[in-house]
Amino acid sequence: MAAPICPSEVEPAVKPKPEKPHRRRPKHPVLLKDSERYRLLFGPYEPPLVKRGFLVDAVRGKVKFDRFTNALIPWPKIKRQGKGGSGGYALCGDLLRALEKEAAPAISHHWGVSRSTVTNWRNALDLIKNKKGRTPGAQRLVSLGVELARLPQSRKKIAAAARGRVLSKKHKSRLFEGIHRGWGERFEARRAEYHRTGRFPKATKSDPWIPEEDQLLAKLPTAELVRVLGRTVTGIQARRIILNIAPCDARNRPWKEEEIKLVGTDTDRAIAKRLGRSLASVLNMRRKVGIEYRSSNAWRAEEDAILGKVADAEAARRLGRSRGAVAHRRRRLGMILVHMEKPRPWTAAEEALLGTDTDAAIAKRIGRTAHSVRAKRFATGVQTRRPGRPWTAEDIALLGTMPDADLAQKLKRSVISISVKRNKLKIPSAKNRRWSASEDKLLGAMPDDEVARRVGREVGSVRVRRAHLHIPTFESRIRFWKRSELDLLGKVSDEEVSRRIGRAVLAVKAKRQALRILPAPAPSQPELCKPPSAPLV
Repeated sequence: MAAPICPSEVEPAVKPKPEKPHRRRPKHPVLLKDSERYRLLFGPYEPPLVKRGFLVDAVRGKVKFDRFTNALIPWPKIKRQGKGGSGGYALCGDLLRALEKEAAPAISHHWGVSRSTVTNWRNALDLIKNKKGRTPGAQRLVSLGVELARLPQSRKKIAAAARGRVLSKKHKSRLFEGIHRGWGERFEARRAEYHRTGRFPKATKSDPWIPEEDQLLAKLPTAELVRVLGRTVTGIQARRIILNIAPCDARNRPWKEEEIKLVGTDTDRAIAKRLGRSLASVLNMRRKVGIEYRSSNAWRAEEDAILGKVADAEAARRLGRSRGAVAHRRRRLGMILVHMEKPRPWTAAEEALLGTDTDAAIAKRIGRTAHSVRAKRFATGVQTRRPGRPWTAEDIALLGTMPDADLAQKLKRSVISISVKRNKLKIPSAKNRRWSASEDKLLGAMPDDEVARRVGREVGSVRVRRAHLHIPTFESRIRFWKRSELDLLGKVSDEEVSRRIGRAVLAVKAKRQALRILPAPAPSQPELCKPPSAPLV
């Protein structure tokens, strides 16, 4: 009897094509050992005591004890209440301290739970984290990963994984589908905003072109399109190349006969806007055909007829121009200054007001010009009154104790008066005042704005002084390096420096590499003298 044939030995009619294995990026490109990944920094951790079969959970309150888990750190579990009730770990004791300080991989390894469970615990307890959202243990893992990723073997492994990545057709289709979907959404959003506001929204390099933008490529020059569309010159030129549109530049566009006739009929700016040309192009054409410049504020013949017949102030009032413009035009035409034939005489009551207030105030009060009041005061020898209150001894004592702007606000004076008085008394500014020992003691003990208010300095000056003395900010976890600590780098090993100054070995190594200090040489060990071997008999 023939032996049975194994199905695996039968050759199929059509051989299936072998599937090409897809190379994937390794999960852990850095050479991190499990002992370092699952290391607990702030241990030891012990399970809580169970009193009379009850525990106090941080979320659920008083709960019943069920049993201890079989993890590396045994932990009590809660007894289920009813059919729909749930048990779980008791969130109490050292577990709360571990959730606040340790890394998630270490907690999941020692307590026997998943990473997502650790995240759910932290969200339920609303634990306070640092600015980056990491615990001290997680920050240590990040630092280790960065340090190990710089090793040659890790770089080689990461580069090989990046070179070997191959996307399947399914992943490629999903990728391109997402790109086209995002492109379509941005296209509809840009077009809707244009129809709503009537203006083209500012675009970036990846924003799609809408049909209304494409229609302007052949009508406006490049400089005008940059201002209207909010796109770059390179983007506009690339779009013209794609659509095969010749550039419409006003410099290369020939002037038509009807366009030349419009030059000089209005201001150059108005003509340039009307013809869609640059201001310089219209200016050059007007000079080329010899047309005089026409300004919207140009002097007319009927206006020049008024000059020289009445005073400048009266001419300015009639023409609606400034007195300076009228005087400048009169001098340009060679006309003399017209004085009033019957000047208004000064009364005794008006002369009595001279010097009692400022010239401008008196001129407004009696209906004259400030120049007329000043001339009359000089003729009569009356001194002007300078408004202001006298300086007291308390005000002078405050000069130089704080910035001039703050002191002006405090004394209700102008900054110029504070500066003039301080310079007259030769008192240095508060910005150049030396820091005393009592002021230095306040740095870091309270916020910078509070220190600035107490010592009478600016907040920027307080920050510069604190950084110069290597003093951290108020309630900061950053610890500055001292000169005595920096002197130890490179003289002894990194482990010895870490033990002496109380810092991590990675922190010491990173600081030494940043300062480009070579590590300390390893101590040479003398070779042990071997006893002479006994002669063979």
